Amino acid sequence: MSPDGSGHGAMLVLGEVLTSLLPSSTALPADAGQRLLALTSGAQVLRSDRPMSYVVSPDRLTGVDCQVPTGPHGSARAIGTVTTRAVLTGGHVLQTSARTAATRSPHGRRLPWSYYLARPSTVEVVGKYRERALADAFLDSRPAPPMLNLAAIAGHTADRVRASSLVDSRVPFRSRQTTVRWVATLGAEEDALTFTVEGADHRTVRIQSRGEEPAAIVALCEDLAMHDWLLTTLTGLVTRAALTGPKPSVAADRLRPAVDHLLHLWMPGARLEVQTRRFWEQMEQRAGFGRQWAASVQRIRDHLALSTLRELGTLRDLGMLRDLGSLAGPAAS
Repeated sequence: MSPDGSGHGAMLVLGEVLTSLLPSSTALPADAGQRLLALTSGAQVLRSDRPMSYVVSPDRLTGVDCQVPTGPHGSARAIGTVTTRAVLTGGHVLQTSARTAATRSPHGRRLPWSYYLARPSTVEVVGKYRERALADAFLDSRPAPPMLNLAAIAGHTADRVRASSLVDSRVPFRSRQTTVRWVATLGAEEDALTFTVEGADHRTVRIQSRGEEPAAIVALCEDLAMHDWLLTTLTGLVTRAALTGPKPSVAADRLRPAVDHLLHLWMPGARLEVQTRRFWEQMEQRAGFGRQWAASVQRIRDHLALSTLRELGTLRDLGMLRDLGSLAGPAAS
């Protein structure tokens, strides 16, 4: 065990995922999604159509020479590269993520950029620090220059995607972007995952994994972020619909976007490696994402069913009135 409790040979990975509704009036077809996420000329865009449309952009590297927080009041210089990518799920949900592994610099000084480019997705931290303290400080930080800001790097990619001519900038309903900031210790002595809601739009995730590759952890964090966004957006729609209000038909209209655009996207862990899905089981035991989703979906379906019955009852009553009118004959002059 290392002094900071992370274990011998452990790797510390820092990441951030931004999740939002693609500003498009309809779900983007997979072919258009491939063109949308072709952010690097000549690099392959990955696509899968089962169990739903899923498109992933090529990785892009961004060079950084900045500070990283090493504690409540300390920081150290970090030099290297951050990897970003964009993901489009179901033609509707846009995610951009940025990640890098933080390692100790064996040199104690900055080297030529060719050195760092040969070590992609890695920043070398110059100076003394404790990995656990750096992880805690990264999760708690509100980054401003010259601090490492993975959200800003991921946001630049998101802005580039949204600015594409393939996107008509007409959203089918109102929603908010969420941010998931995460740290993962790979090569730890045990598996653990902690998911914390820090605010209306901000979450943090702390992962300890005994043997996962960084790519598997990135996919896990993107999957967590997408399903958290789906749940947050769905509950927001239900709240704004005012189901117990005096106008059930208005509430039903406000709920239809959920049925048209969201409900079919809920498939937690569907694209993860078999071993990585165990973290979703931990999430369900503690946070109950699936139970909350199922309850919200059932509430929507019950309201729409009642709204339909009311509508049918109104039409039936109107039909009866028309029938009575025809039986009464023409009004006396």
